[in-house]
Formats: sequence, structure tokens, C-alpha cells
Amino acid sequence: MNELIQKAYFSEDLLKKQPHYHDCHQIILIKRGHVQFSINGTEYKALGGNIVIFSRYENHSLTVLAGEYERYVLQLSPQARGIQSNIYALLSNRPDGFCNAIDVSGQLETYEDLFQQIIAEYGGGNKLREDMLLNLVSRLLMLLYRLLPDTAHLEQHHAQMVFDIQRAFETDCSAPYTLETLARQYTVSPSSLSHQFKKLTGASVMGYLLSCRMANAKQLLCATDDSIAQIVEKCGFSDSSNFSRTFKKLWGCSPSDFRKKYRH
Repeated sequence: MNELIQKAYFSEDLLKKQPHYHDCHQIILIKRGHVQFSINGTEYKALGGNIVIFSRYENHSLTVLAGEYERYVLQLSPQARGIQSNIYALLSNRPDGFCNAIDVSGQLETYEDLFQQIIAEYGGGNKLREDMLLNLVSRLLMLLYRLLPDTAHLEQHHAQMVFDIQRAFETDCSAPYTLETLARQYTVSPSSLSHQFKKLTGASVMGYLLSCRMANAKQLLCATDDSIAQIVEKCGFSDSSNFSRTFKKLWGCSPSDFRKKYRH
């Protein structure tokens, strides 16, 4: 079982300016500085007192615009378990009204103290370390969840259906899912499933599945010696040509070039 946290640290170093790759979700608390960040080609700005959330599905980069840049960084495993679904979903769901940068300047001390506790616990060897980290990260996500706009009110059983489908995709993206078979499984119409899923996640059902497959493919390219054909099969793509074409469209380079650049 993967640990909840991949990395947790405080840094004053300047940041990579070019788009880069992490197979994790990231939460960054900016203590001081003025930065510009790009997510999937769209540019935003963030200041000290902002928390910025990056999903593992979002191609992103940050550039320091002015002043010193000090930040707390928390990288969360995409396969982590234990956090309730609706809270964990804020890491990857992007409904209408969602903004990756959240202003917490009015409660900066509270969030800074929470990040410091997480970093100290992550770097220590105390008893019940994983339980304490789960408690602290859950608290952080719940506080952030309260600050998000209420744009995705669904009936509880519909929300649970969406969370279950997300988990299924994230656990096994190779299965031959279709909108119609998923709708039958959850006894809803395809149009209703599409509407509910889009409202909560900001993505279409098949679009979210593609994001999961691409994330898995990138991880396999970086961490294994699997051939492109093997990766295509493991990730559920129809054929190598379709995979390579889609990969290059989304990432601007071929799977082979991506492997050369980011290989562990």
C-alpha cells in the first residue's frame, strides 16, 4: 500500500520554469512571493497567502515574478486511501467556479502551522505516524473544501456514483469502459450519468478516463522498461498509433521523448 504523502517540505529555492512532471497531487502554500502559474496552457497569478492545488492530471509550470519565493509543498500519492471521497475529490475535480489558487491570507498562521505539523510528522519516526498524517492531511483538505464554491450539489447517491466511477478508473484504467455499460451498472441513463459526472468533476466521463490512462502511461514510461505496446495494453488504449498521437497532442512530445526526459 502506498503512503499518503510522497514529499512534504519547506523551500526558499527558485522554481523550475518549464512544464514538469510529478505523478502526484500537489498542494503549495505560498508564504512569500508573487508567481505566475500555467495549467494546461492557461495562465494565472498567485501571491503570498495563496494555496495552489495541482492535480496529477494537470500539466503545469510556475514562474517567480517578483520578490522572494518561500513555500510549503505537499505531494500526495494518487493511490492514497483513507480520506473520504468527497474531500479527496477536490484534488482532481474541477467543477464550474473552481480556481486552483485559494486565498487563505486571512488564516495564514493556521495553514502554516498545519503544514509545519505535516512536515514534522512526515520527517519523524513517531508511533502512529501514518495515522497522524492522515488526520492532519484530512484536516487540511476539509478546511480547503469549506473555501470552495458550492457549485456541485448532487443527491448523495449520485455523488457516490461519481466517486465510485472515479475510483474505478483510477484503480484499473485498462478495462473497456463505455458510457452505456457504466450507466447500466448504476441504473441511470447515459445522459444523466454524463450530466452528473460533468457537474461534479468538470470533465466528461470518457475525458476523465483518458486523464487516468494518460497519468498511468506517464508513470509507466518513467518508472518501468515496458515497451510502448505493453503500456498501450496496460492503460487500455485501442492501439499504439492512437496512443502516441493523443499523447503528443496533450504533452507536446512523443511517448519515447517523454521517457528520455523524465526517466527516473
